[in-house]
Amino acid sequence: MNTSLAGLLLWTSIAHAMAPMIDSKAAACASLIPAAVGGPMPPDSVATLRWFGTTNFELAYRDQVILLDTFYNRGPRFRPIGFTVDQVKRADAILIGHGHWDHISDVAPVAKQTGARVIGAPVTIEAAVKLGVPGSQTEVVHGGETLKFKGFTVETILAQHSTLSPEVVKSFSNAIAVAAGESTPEQNALEEAIEARGTSDPRVIKEGTIAYLFTFDGGFRLIYRNSAGPITDAERAVMQRIGSKTDVAIVAYIGQYIAQRQIAATLPIIQLYNPMLYLPAHHDEIPGLFLDIGIEPLRMAIRDQMPGTRSYSQLYREPMCLNVKSKR
Repeated sequence: MNTSLAGLLLWTSIAHAMAPMIDSKAAACASLIPAAVGGPMPPDSVATLRWFGTTNFELAYRDQVILLDTFYNRGPRFRPIGFTVDQVKRADAILIGHGHWDHISDVAPVAKQTGARVIGAPVTIEAAVKLGVPGSQTEVVHGGETLKFKGFTVETILAQHSTLSPEVVKSFSNAIAVAAGESTPEQNALEEAIEARGTSDPRVIKEGTIAYLFTFDGGFRLIYRNSAGPITDAERAVMQRIGSKTDVAIVAYIGQYIAQRQIAATLPIIQLYNPMLYLPAHHDEIPGLFLDIGIEPLRMAIRDQMPGTRSYSQLYREPMCLNVKSKR
């Protein structure tokens, strides 16, 4: 492990070992309570990153809470993430990668409870407003905008959603249903209500998927992409401009059902972003549609083809603490 990566992960290991001895801010690196639901905030030089399943993440930095996607009350057959949407009380901004139900379904209550600004592509914001987000709290982006926060900026990049064969989806969904057993009418009703809180507009594919590039004061970079569609010209241009390297990359790993095909979709995006540390997302089960997909084949491909990149898979709500100033 190189020294920079060791430094990035150092906060987590130290905090877990010394949790009783550290102050409340450093406790953010040991606490399983997200900042959005009242958990501790990290020290000013440290950003905490937590995964809440699918492509939901929380980034806390300098007394700011940024939510990436909002899909928390996920339905009766999902594994619980450890909190419910009504417990989310703090957020400064909500960045939505795209507006499908498994990324946006809880955006309205979270926006109303926190007053957070909701940011996304035009089709995403249309869906958010229909769900009840006040128009005054929304901001439309097309890709190419720069959003300013305390201590960092976020650049929006037009990405592309993955495309799946309808025949493959139907075949796998049928097989998953048989293997899982029959769902109850009550479960079906709840899941249908959740799925209705999203958009199926075809513009999502090429116009409605946004990647977000965080650049912290001092140059530390984190990039987030919540679907593993084809690489866009906009992504290539941004990566060429910033020197073809990031510190942390979050890229979705789902949709193609089997590892060989999914690696072919996800790995080129990781290679383009060329991070020091890769964090997988969207690899957990969506009952009735996708099974958990093992990330070991992807991590081995990264190990073998990208020797300068390491990978790590977080557990729900587990804090990863990143020293965005020293990188040590």
